[in-house]
Amino acid sequence: KMQFNIKRFHIETTTLHNKFLFIKEGVDNYLDAVTTAATPILWISTGRGAQLKKQKIKVANLVDVMGWKAVGTKLIDFSKSIALEWEQTEAKPDAQQKLF
Repeated sequence: KMQFNIKRFHIETTTLHNKFLFIKEGVDNYLDAVTTAATPILWISTGRGAQLKKQKIKVANLVDVMGWKAVGTKLIDFSKSIALEWEQTEAKPDAQQKLF
């Protein structure tokens, strides 16, 4: 569909060494980024030169937590003039414990 999707989900298993496909299979489907941050922030830059626009998105406010099999929420249509950049936040030491 030539679009960027985003999703938030909890890991629903403690099974190790098994592959769980949480991205729809397809030739051009790929994973761009993963974070365990509670409130991730994404900057989207669109356009070029004088037409450059930057938008700040607080992911937790835009996307609800869903099942891991869900496709996700449409973020933006794909274009070569789009750049996605994650704002770096300090991770808490106990963040890993909340995955399961």
